[in-house]
Amino acid sequence: MKTRGRPKKNINWPESVEFTTEDIKEGSGTPLSAGLIHTKIKEALAAEEIQLVGKTSKPAKGRPKNIYRKIK
Repeated sequence: MKTRGRPKKNINWPESVEFTTEDIKEGSGTPLSAGLIHTKIKEALAAEEIQLVGKTSKPAKGRPKNIYRKIK
């Protein structure tokens, strides 16, 4: 029987390195949407796989980005 819908994509969190959503998007070998990344981040935060470390503080324009780290 065929499965319907989009295929599931897993995200491998970087080990012992702080990362942002842009790092995940650039480091992935497959194309990932911003919505998929944020959904996976919310699931990982709820499951305590990753933790929120802080936010970027650049003097440039734009929104600050959240920084995450994988929990060992």
